[in-house]
Amino acid sequence: MKNTRLGRIFIVSAIGISLLGGTSCSSIKNTWDGMSQSGQGATAGGGIGAAVGTGVGALIGGGKGAWIGALVGGALGAGTGALVGNSMDKQKKALEQQLSQVKSQSDQNSQAIEDIKVQMVKDRNDLDAIKVVMGNSVLFPTNSYKLSSEADAALNSLAFNLKQFPNTDVTVVGYTDNTGAEAYNMTLSENRAQSVVDYLESHGIAANRLKAVGKGEADPVASNSTVQGRAENRRVEIYITADKQMIQQAEQGRL
Repeated sequence: MKNTRLGRIFIVSAIGISLLGGTSCSSIKNTWDGMSQSGQGATAGGGIGAAVGTGVGALIGGGKGAWIGALVGGALGAGTGALVGNSMDKQKKALEQQLSQVKSQSDQNSQAIEDIKVQMVKDRNDLDAIKVVMGNSVLFPTNSYKLSSEADAALNSLAFNLKQFPNTDVTVVGYTDNTGAEAYNMTLSENRAQSVVDYLESHGIAANRLKAVGKGEADPVASNSTVQGRAENRRVEIYITADKQMIQQAEQGRL
């Protein structure tokens, strides 16, 4: 048993060192991208996550996983990661279907819903999490944090989805472009994130599941030197992560 554990520690440590290297990172990421959803969840929930901390999360999620999700101590087993991954995958597919139905029901909301991106990322525990990106045109008029009429359909679908999957937490992050004063942009991004949180709470989502964060003009996803780039940077990112209860249920095999 002792030799087996030492062997596992050696292998995991080697992987951790590889993650910090140059060409090895690309190779590991390619291997990761080729895995199934459950395979990714099992890998991330096992010894690799414990050995390299946020290394895997940073590699796969662009570093965003270091601060989202319920923080739990100690290593999470492979089975835990697989069960959480399966649950998050179900929620993601349900949300995509719900947004698609909204799009088909109204021409007015068609383009707004079309611009919404839903994808899988990793949280701080290297467990699967859902990232929803809503562009500024979907949610807010220019220089305002008052929700637009188009936002109602999108956020209503999100609220419905969150009620279906109650064992998740939500972090709403607001961003702006770099036009105007930095302090103004930070305040605007905070207010926009809070507007989304307030909407969800008013539609039945418990306040203790919700968190608003403003990032201002930080972390641009496109160049601020073009009109199109600035439009992409004006966005709200919504992260849906497993709460502590879901993680505990997965650890006990009850999820």
